Amino acid sequence: MKNLSTLIVVAALLAGCSNSVRPPKEGRDDPYASQQIHFASEELRRDTAVGTPVVSRDAAGLLFVAIPVRSAIDKTVYVDYRVTFFDQSGQEVHKTSWARATLEANVPQRISLNSTTTRATDFQVDFRYSR
Repeated sequence: MKNLSTLIVVAALLAGCSNSVRPPKEGRDDPYASQQIHFASEELRRDTAVGTPVVSRDAAGLLFVAIPVRSAIDKTVYVDYRVTFFDQSGQEVHKTSWARATLEANVPQRISLNSTTTRATDFQVDFRYSR
């Protein structure tokens, strides 16, 4: 019996002293492709209607974006939005601070944004309810 308890103690010590290294925690693949328009909540996505962004460049080469948007419910919706501009390789070149928009019930309007550099070739706009 004494040999069995000694064996158990030795096995426990050896298990605790092993020189194994735990693997790192790796990120999961995101099955969803990134879009240009993002909403902070499903409720906000349902409460608004967003059209296809209109993209153009001015004579200086700055990227301009106009986003058709409206409240799709019979209430005024207050939203904050910001835009992130990316260069040709997908690197962020400029991110605006949050701005506020008032979307009157069922009244179409446009939110207009522009880059601050000619390097901008793509964009992402984030919407959230105003705080």
